[in-house]
Amino acid sequence: MSSKHQKIKLTNSQVKDFLDSIDVTLDGEQLSDLNQITARFMELVPFQNLTMLIGPRRRPTWDEICKDLISGIGGLCTARNPFLKALLENLGYKVYFVAASMVKPNCHICLIVEISSDKYWVDVGNGYPYNRPYKLGSGDVIYHKFMNYRIRLDADRWFVEHEFDNSGIWKHNQNFSDTEVPYSFFDDMHELHYTKTDYGPFLSGLRANRWWGEGGIILRDDTVNDLDSNHKITDIVQFKMWMKNIFPGSPINNDKITECAWKTYQSLTMEVKT
Repeated sequence: MSSKHQKIKLTNSQVKDFLDSIDVTLDGEQLSDLNQITARFMELVPFQNLTMLIGPRRRPTWDEICKDLISGIGGLCTARNPFLKALLENLGYKVYFVAASMVKPNCHICLIVEISSDKYWVDVGNGYPYNRPYKLGSGDVIYHKFMNYRIRLDADRWFVEHEFDNSGIWKHNQNFSDTEVPYSFFDDMHELHYTKTDYGPFLSGLRANRWWGEGGIILRDDTVNDLDSNHKITDIVQFKMWMKNIFPGSPINNDKITECAWKTYQSLTMEVKT
């Protein structure tokens, strides 16, 4: 369904239910609240592609996105960032979409939030520990145990760069122009993510992660990185164990979801080998 026919809004009841689910109590100060919402979103809302991998090959409706986010099942960029935009708008923030380019042009959704005369980049949908809003033009380097990141301006585009192991080497992750685009701008990208296996990694492997403070845990295919060491997953029992470890209490741990996702991943792996 085209986003032109979807109302990207949340009711007051939905907003309350979601904030309760991530244990956020607003204090009425916009930047403080935005920091709190972003951090808790990254910590408690699963970034995962299991439901995409086993679901129908079509983009989800807005109602489906809301159900997954509020219930604690979570999702990816195409669900998380639009949901956060609708949430922030309901709370009175001035926020808009920008299109970011990675391997492909305009393949990622980001948000810009305006508070007073400042602009903040927010991205809860890329699977990296962007646990706080980033003030554009600040020149800040944000430090995390997994990686450091910064955003710098080059000509008319902002470049998000990562540094690993304090190496001094900054690697490009994504770039964007501070130009507002409508939700419908992402229609083609949204469809491709859910229908074309080679458009991104989410229809050809397993992805799940969770970030908090200086910690985090990452599941990529059959390997888990807890930021101290890597752990190999060899069977469904271990996969379920790690999913429960990453997202304790989340309905993503429904046996039907995890068993089907692991089986699908195994079949994809066999296809590649043959």
